[in-house]
Amino acid sequence: MMELLNKVFHFDRLEPKRRFTLLLILIYVASFPIVMGFSYLILKHNAIDHVYETGRLYLAAIEATRNYVSEELRPRLQKELPKKFIREGMSRSYVAGAIARQVMVNLPGYKFKHASLNARSPKNRADVYEAEIIKQFLENRDIKEKNDLIDSDDGKFYVIARPGSAVKESCLPCHSTPKAAPREIIEVYGSEAGFYMKAGELVDAMFVYIPVSVPLSAAANTVTYFMAIYTVFFGVVLLIINKRFGWFYNRIETDNKMIEEINSEVLNLNRELEDIVAERTMSMVGLRVADRVRNPITIIGGHCRHLLKTDIDEYVSAKLKDILAECKKMENMMAEFDSLVKSKRFQFKREDMNEIVRSTIALLEKPMKEKNIQHSVQLFERPLMFNANRQLIRIGLNHVFNNAIDATQEDGIIAVSTGMRGEKIYLKISDLGRGIASEDLNKVFEPFYSTKSRSGMGLPLVRQIVLEHMGEITIDSKEGRGTTVEFVFPTRWREQDMDAPSKQT
Repeated sequence: MMELLNKVFHFDRLEPKRRFTLLLILIYVASFPIVMGFSYLILKHNAIDHVYETGRLYLAAIEATRNYVSEELRPRLQKELPKKFIREGMSRSYVAGAIARQVMVNLPGYKFKHASLNARSPKNRADVYEAEIIKQFLENRDIKEKNDLIDSDDGKFYVIARPGSAVKESCLPCHSTPKAAPREIIEVYGSEAGFYMKAGELVDAMFVYIPVSVPLSAAANTVTYFMAIYTVFFGVVLLIINKRFGWFYNRIETDNKMIEEINSEVLNLNRELEDIVAERTMSMVGLRVADRVRNPITIIGGHCRHLLKTDIDEYVSAKLKDILAECKKMENMMAEFDSLVKSKRFQFKREDMNEIVRSTIALLEKPMKEKNIQHSVQLFERPLMFNANRQLIRIGLNHVFNNAIDATQEDGIIAVSTGMRGEKIYLKISDLGRGIASEDLNKVFEPFYSTKSRSGMGLPLVRQIVLEHMGEITIDSKEGRGTTVEFVFPTRWREQDMDAPSKQT
């Protein structure tokens, strides 16, 4: 589906607002024929149900009339008027037809027919369609009713057909032979039809034809009105969404831009982190090497000076002077190296610790959400300004936060708080993770030491960054009970104080 949309509409290239609008329009176009079809089927079914109920009541009335004639009226008239046949009171077909015509006055378009395969009256003779239905009743006496929807020259009709009553013994005087039939029947109908019937034989059926063109047309009109309302409703919804919910589209665009900026910022931070790790690692290694080399060189030079003051031959004295000269070169080299390391400083300016914490946590929302980790942040009510290099501080905090996320189990929590103690500011990051064993706690700031499969330069780098900011970092941890890392920084420091960190390394 998405491939088709991209191919036809270039869906993936559209801005969110146009994409959403196009999607709503496509939903409307796809749903329109489905809603219209189902609506018409439901209304058509309801119309036919209503027609059927009306026809069923109509047939029930006609059938009751026929039964009344055969069971009560005709026997009574035969008793009172023996050897006489009064069609208006003794013929079931005639009486039923007369009553049907009276009822039809209030049901325009309805048709009733007492159709027979051997009808006396031409009006009651079954046509091809009716004869086929009567034959089905003859072949299967269990069929009590047939329903059908037909088209005729007069329109569309819903047909209800029910089998008539089997020929009774009381009917044979009129339907056996022309000689046995009453004179009145022969005079009215003749002697060619309606005779030679047998008791128990089924030769007729009652048909009611109910016009459905009007209710079906009404159903179609109702569907048309409904779909017009549906279209107007959909148009109003689309208009409201586009007009009233413009902020939603703007929010999507803003979020997309923010995500892009965050991704760019993360990439920049990663590059800076790599550069700083490499630089700090080389500086720390260089300082350690310089410190290890400086002491032997000083001792060697001291011994050479001492020996030169003693009584030694010229050859040894010359060699000692050569050694002393090389020691002097090494001492100068170490001094230059110290000066070079001390001179490499990043730019510092006044920064707000609260704002740095907020921006750093924003970058870590995704890894915390993946582990369903909650974070509690309690920042000091006022800005906590201090001299800092923003990127270095964020790199340090990012590492500590990642350690906390890694140590915290799913559904855990990380607490963050900032505040002031006298002339200093502090930041605490606490987790309830696995903690650090006591034997490892004293080694976490040593380069290349790690309890995990990592370089072991993370916390030493963090400590180096903190020291360059004249700050302190402490770690309080108990195995299985979590870890708290606290940063403390002075709010102000003098430029000459920057020499202190290099001495502490």
